[in-house]
Amino acid sequence: EMAHASSLVKALIVKAEDYRLLSDMGNLKKVFGGLQTTNGELIAEYNKRANNHQQLLVQLKEVNLMIQKSSKLRLGNAKTRVVNACRAAIKKNSIHELFQIIRTGHESKSG
Repeated sequence: EMAHASSLVKALIVKAEDYRLLSDMGNLKKVFGGLQTTNGELIAEYNKRANNHQQLLVQLKEVNLMIQKSSKLRLGNAKTRVVNACRAAIKKNSIHELFQIIRTGHESKSG
């Protein structure tokens, strides 16, 4: 979507320059209107992606804090095992297993 809009912006700029050189102000105005619309769409898409990224970072920090707190409840090898098991569960995208590890300190036997 954004790549298509970017190539459209480039094409519109070339058209605008052509119309400017030809002194065709009517078409130049139309092209600039399309350029403004496309630019607005690109900015809106960027803002949406930036907002989603920011929300993701906040959630990741929260998950890491939960894992830290869970590991601090344990000592030695158990502490390391909890952190490593949580990382593995996150990589597998297994939320149920992650909660199990945080709650008990052990991976579930079924998964």
